[in-house]
Amino acid sequence: MGEKLKVGVAGVGQIAKVLHIHEYAESPDCQLVAMYNENLSFCQDVIAEYEPQGVKFYDDLDAFLASGVQAISVCERNIKHAPVSLAALNAGVHVLCEKPMALTLADAQAMIDAAKAKDLVLMIDQSQRYSPMHRKAREILQSGLLGRIYHIQTTFAHPGPEGWSKTAAWFFNKSISGFGPLADLGVHKCDLVRYLTGLEAKQIIASKATLEKDGTVEDNSQALVVFDNGALGTISTSWTCHGTEDNSFSAFCEKGVLRLNVEPGAPIVVYDKDLKGRTEYPVGGMQANTQDKWWLGVIQDFVDAILGRQPNPVPGEEGYKALEMVVAMEQSIESGTWVHLPVAP
Repeated sequence: MGEKLKVGVAGVGQIAKVLHIHEYAESPDCQLVAMYNENLSFCQDVIAEYEPQGVKFYDDLDAFLASGVQAISVCERNIKHAPVSLAALNAGVHVLCEKPMALTLADAQAMIDAAKAKDLVLMIDQSQRYSPMHRKAREILQSGLLGRIYHIQTTFAHPGPEGWSKTAAWFFNKSISGFGPLADLGVHKCDLVRYLTGLEAKQIIASKATLEKDGTVEDNSQALVVFDNGALGTISTSWTCHGTEDNSFSAFCEKGVLRLNVEPGAPIVVYDKDLKGRTEYPVGGMQANTQDKWWLGVIQDFVDAILGRQPNPVPGEEGYKALEMVVAMEQSIESGTWVHLPVAP
């Protein structure tokens, strides 16, 4: 094979450790050459592991981008997703950006425009698309087996980010995170609904509350969505789900019901109205925050898109659509009224 793609990671926090760094290191097409973190004392464990392997570490973004990297993952705090991505794209570097891709639609569009201007790959890590359960559910729903979708319910709830990340304080600071679970968890479900069903949101009304956590963001949210086929949907998020986790999806359809992560021990269950039967599909479940590493294939998809082996599976435009739903929710909460999509940047 030819020369390997020189890659790097910007932001060496928990998501970088769980997903990005090790998938780059394991890719036969990549050479992991550099990492950036504004505070290198924070990531001494990663430095100890990867510096002996020839990876260089930087606390200066410009020096990192000038280190020879051809593609990077942006795993920074939310407020830095857009500026770091834009700096990389303007430097001619392909970007895989964590979700939410930006805090504003204007910044998200600027990222899309910069990638197009430089003919670069801008991919967004909407990781729930990579669950085998969700890929099978998409196949079922889009096959027409269950007919028209009438109603959708989806929830993402766990005890909060402080149980996952040792630097979780920033999640609760609106000036850094932009949102609470509305975006941290909700952007997953906004993207997932679109991915599974092919439907687009047309109207949204939402509410949020801070019931337990200290900070300047919500810890619970609820949205009602009207989709372009007339279906209704609810998208619920919570950082106050104690003792368990809820990462579920249900679609109530013309010819039956599809349930994901609803019934214990059964990742996918379909109830068929005509057959009056219940069918389980033997696929793997979701990755969990309790796992030290995820093996999703996100990085290889990003690399394959750069190398021209496949189209970009989650281009910036897809990340924009998910963010647009979150922005519409926030606008609805602030105004107390329905918000119609598309939303002006």
